Amino acid sequence: MIIVTAATPFETEWICDQLIRPRPVVIGKFTALKGQLGTLPILIFPIGVGKTNAAHGTTLLLEHFKPSLLLLIGCSGAYRGSGLIPGDLAIATEEIFGDEGVITPRGWRSMHYLKLPLLLKGEQSFYNTFPLDQEIVKKAKTILQGFRPKTGPFVTVSEITGTEEKAVEMERRFRGICENMEGAAVAQLCTLYDTPFLEVRGISNIVKQRNKKEWNLSVAARVSQEAAREIIMHWKGNV
Repeated sequence: MIIVTAATPFETEWICDQLIRPRPVVIGKFTALKGQLGTLPILIFPIGVGKTNAAHGTTLLLEHFKPSLLLLIGCSGAYRGSGLIPGDLAIATEEIFGDEGVITPRGWRSMHYLKLPLLLKGEQSFYNTFPLDQEIVKKAKTILQGFRPKTGPFVTVSEITGTEEKAVEMERRFRGICENMEGAAVAQLCTLYDTPFLEVRGISNIVKQRNKKEWNLSVAARVSQEAAREIIMHWKGNV
């Protein structure tokens, strides 16, 4: 089974309509939608906005199911240097917690600086960065070649960047291609549960001085869902 998740129902509406024989499934205090795309069983479950909701929702999913792939989709803002524009598609190569750390007189420092890992797994310590399986990323990029996706680091924040100064700071700090509010939390839980994870987002805006008149959430949500459908229809066999 493949699980498709996003922050909001708005970001899964179109792909929900593509399901064959959809039926509700209760998960904790929430309800998911289960059905089929092609021959594959699919579960669609919006996890909510932000890191806490994302971590809670992902934990519920991974305690109840063992998916062959957890696919996170939705909208994202692109950093200028990425070359991405609204309507483009991006695939994460790693997810980075952009807020966790400390502000010092010499600027921001990461969890590694604090010597406080966010996850200890065996002998491995994870601080701000959670790498994705590059074979999964490569397979997705091949499937989605018609979308001409850009791959690179995604940055997860609690405070959405809305000024030119902050946009430059965040892009320089992490060398990311886009930012969101859930991905790193989902990546952390998938790392903990040994769950294959992929994050594909449509670009709704450029990260700069906040101006929602320049955003296109509809086109971003739609392209990420179309990409998700393409991945599912061609995700035969293991990586």
